[in-house]
Amino acid sequence: MRSLSALSPAAGLCPVKFDGLELVELDPSYLFSISPYPGFEKKCSAILKENHGILLPKVCRATGNSGVRAIWFGSFTLLVGEKPNLALTDLAAVIDQSDAWCSLRFKGKYVEEVLQRLCPIDVRFSKFKTGYVARSMLGLLHVTIHRSGKEQFDIYGYRSMSQTLVSEITHSMKKTVNVIKQNF
Repeated sequence: MRSLSALSPAAGLCPVKFDGLELVELDPSYLFSISPYPGFEKKCSAILKENHGILLPKVCRATGNSGVRAIWFGSFTLLVGEKPNLALTDLAAVIDQSDAWCSLRFKGKYVEEVLQRLCPIDVRFSKFKTGYVARSMLGLLHVTIHRSGKEQFDIYGYRSMSQTLVSEITHSMKKTVNVIKQNF
């Protein structure tokens, strides 16, 4: 009998490096959605603070750091990096999402220009500050974009669309850099 081994969503697709740009797959240990029941938002935030050192994020924001963070994800908060404290289950719907998402980090000199080509929202550094989060489109894919650093974005897309997600970004990387170099 053969044994199956688990593959990450972007296995064999990343890393992609091109002229100062880098696309790598993040491998968070855990991804859990947390949807507080009505009226329990403050208690959920207090438990997250006490047990994980982070608060529930405000709309279109993220809290925490690279070790553990909470990201606004539209109708729920995504806890990245740690298993949530069991006390949260009395106050919120807590669901393991670890196998559902492809998590990518995109960084480098022209990251802003590449994403402007793909997204219908303004992701320029002057407008989309570190810690900002948006649910948007990337090409024809629904994604969540988190500005996680100076020239760095974390992108969360559906696992089933990981090949298309990496392909869209890679194609735009090459096209954008070539256009920039032709104009200089």
